[in-house]
Amino acid sequence: MGRLIYLNIIFICFCAQQNFAQKDSLNQYMVSYAEKVIVSASFQSDTDSFVLSQDIDSERRNLEFYPNIKNKITFGLTYKMIDISFGYTPWFLRSNADKYKASNMNFATRFNHKKWYQSVEFVKQMGFFTEFLDDKSLYLPSFRSIKIGGTTSYVFNEKFSYSALFNQNQWQIKSAGSFVPNFSFFYTSLLNKDDKADFNLQMYSFSLSPSYYYTWVINRRVFLSGGAGVGAGVEIHNKKTSPLCQVIFNSKLGYNTTSFYSYLEVNNTNILFNENRARLDDTSLNALIAVGFRFDPPKKIKKVYDDAIKLIPKKL
Repeated sequence: MGRLIYLNIIFICFCAQQNFAQKDSLNQYMVSYAEKVIVSASFQSDTDSFVLSQDIDSERRNLEFYPNIKNKITFGLTYKMIDISFGYTPWFLRSNADKYKASNMNFATRFNHKKWYQSVEFVKQMGFFTEFLDDKSLYLPSFRSIKIGGTTSYVFNEKFSYSALFNQNQWQIKSAGSFVPNFSFFYTSLLNKDDKADFNLQMYSFSLSPSYYYTWVINRRVFLSGGAGVGAGVEIHNKKTSPLCQVIFNSKLGYNTTSFYSYLEVNNTNILFNENRARLDDTSLNALIAVGFRFDPPKKIKKVYDDAIKLIPKKL
């Protein structure tokens, strides 16, 4: 993973010396590729770990759960209102598949209306290690996690392209930033299928995270972006409610042409709970390297899409 990142940085820096004119200008701050079909593939190192903290024999103990599989490949498709991605780990990325049984998959979709953006995701992982503070570890092949939820975002500055950070149907061509509040809702389930009575946790979390994102356009082909936010919310577990704190961070380095793009990205989300009783801290960290292509849609696909859109009532 490290060598791939270094090679991609060298590639982007080399391409940064070029300065070509964009053709499909939406305005002086961004370019739109709304009429293009966009396909992408990314290699992603992803860790969604959990720390269960509870009092045992009058002593605070932490038990960490982290998945066996961390690397996966994600494929994406974007065309106008369609924006979906699907990720999984193929056999050649499972270095210890013979020793430890494990699986994972994720699905995500995004859509937006004017300044409103909505994301929905589903993540399932099976096969976890546990680790105590005294360095004892155990592998649970039937331990699985499921996370379902989404985030609603509102972008205040119309000169800032939020889409350019996620689905590449736009591209920022002039530096800009924006205040972006995010409201998130997630359902998380942890279950040891070998012994359901021993461990079965279900949790709902709601949070509001004011954030700020800024894209620095190095030239017409290369940009560097970053965003961070700190928010608060509530967690519901066993019909009890407790406060939570959410911290999010995003950084991205990208290279773009009309038909091709590539980028490096790092995302981190931490959900921390402040409660004396048993609690579960949720940390999601992923780094990825991606490439994508844009092309004109086949005429038949474009016609089917346009006909389907016509069936939607205009009031919607």
